[in-house]
Amino acid sequence: MRVIRDLTKAEHIPHPEIRCLVLERIHELGADAFDAQALGYFMVVEEGDSLDTLNAQVGFNLLCNRSSGIRFDAPGFFPSFEFIEEFPDCYDLVFVISDDGYGIEIFVPKGPGSPVDVIAMCQQHSFRADP
Repeated sequence: MRVIRDLTKAEHIPHPEIRCLVLERIHELGADAFDAQALGYFMVVEEGDSLDTLNAQVGFNLLCNRSSGIRFDAPGFFPSFEFIEEFPDCYDLVFVISDDGYGIEIFVPKGPGSPVDVIAMCQQHSFRADP
């Protein structure tokens, strides 16, 4: 996985669509003033990343509600993410994890290299981005 906390690291994301999306988000936040400590950071899932590795990075189970612990595919699930947006080559998950707005935006490439359960949650709960 790539953890992106500044513009320089974002420019080196190998996946072109995801690189463009991350750079767009950073510019929306104000590239000159982008402060990962105050605002949050981006993650890009890479081929072979395990769910355990992703969970360890964010500090919670991506597939479960952070309060109830109910998994995305179980009755009574209510998401902890703000939204999941679907793009042609990836999904974009946004988690706001504190009252001050600090967040984590996770880009998950579609395809066989991403954790299957994360893809399943994205497929079930995403909305399609406008072309």
